[in-house]
Amino acid sequence: MRHLGLRACVALIAIATAYPVAQQKPLFTFHSNAWLNLHHYVRSNARGGPAPTGLTDDERAQWAAGVDFYKPYVPRELTLDDGMIAIKNALRGAEGKPSLDGIAIDAALKATLERIMPVYQKRWWPEHDRANREWIAAMQPFVDRHGAALGQALARVYDVSWPRDPIPVDLSVTAGASGAYGTSDPSAHITMSPSTFRGYVSLEMLFHESTHGIVPLYQWVSQAATAQKVTVPPQLSHAVLFYTAGELTVRELKARGIDYTGYADDKFLAGMCGAGCRDKMAAHWGPRLDGKRSIPDALSALVAAFK
Repeated sequence: MRHLGLRACVALIAIATAYPVAQQKPLFTFHSNAWLNLHHYVRSNARGGPAPTGLTDDERAQWAAGVDFYKPYVPRELTLDDGMIAIKNALRGAEGKPSLDGIAIDAALKATLERIMPVYQKRWWPEHDRANREWIAAMQPFVDRHGAALGQALARVYDVSWPRDPIPVDLSVTAGASGAYGTSDPSAHITMSPSTFRGYVSLEMLFHESTHGIVPLYQWVSQAATAQKVTVPPQLSHAVLFYTAGELTVRELKARGIDYTGYADDKFLAGMCGAGCRDKMAAHWGPRLDGKRSIPDALSALVAAFK
């Protein structure tokens, strides 16, 4: 290989300095974790999900015992119950491990999951893992293409910083009643079902669920409501998150020549915060998306619309 002269090397360094290679920091990391999937799947069965078929008598007995054990977990909230969040976070640490040794969960729960894992791995996990990984492969180009713009837009609207580390996203065969949920303790984390959200709506929902972990909107809305002595719909803050992620996704895709309608339509938002909710959101919170109103002013006006 011919060596470059000193003058040529200096020129190349100058070019590299003037035009640095863009290094886009990942916004998310995607995971397909057998233990976390098993936790959600057996809980779903305990909630009355489809009974498994094709099992041997021994497998059926083991699985039935696991489902029965999980029945007390059914009414517990995945996003509000600290114990359920702790279980999920602990199982995240078991990704790729053959057992739950060293995982800090209740001993009886650990024994149950380890006992039924062989049945799950034999009967369902290969298909669940395939679906998870297919979703990840399909979603990554969307995130690569639109993620930076959406992350910056959300951070600007809510006046927050995007997490320094990528937000982990666990794909799970089932992820609660809505098909996805986000938590913030100890940091932002998303669980999402690949069968519930696909295509561009998946992109929107990734950023919607992200805001649950990085934006204290419930506190902001509560403070605005208390200041005006207004009783607002309990789901108002959640509706704002839906509206914001949807509108920003619509705008980003439109800028790329892609026609898209946000997930939360008029009927959906009306179910969360009453008739005309979208109109109130557009009139009072919408200016915040355009940078024409501060967060306190926009939320104060939105809250006042519910007097």
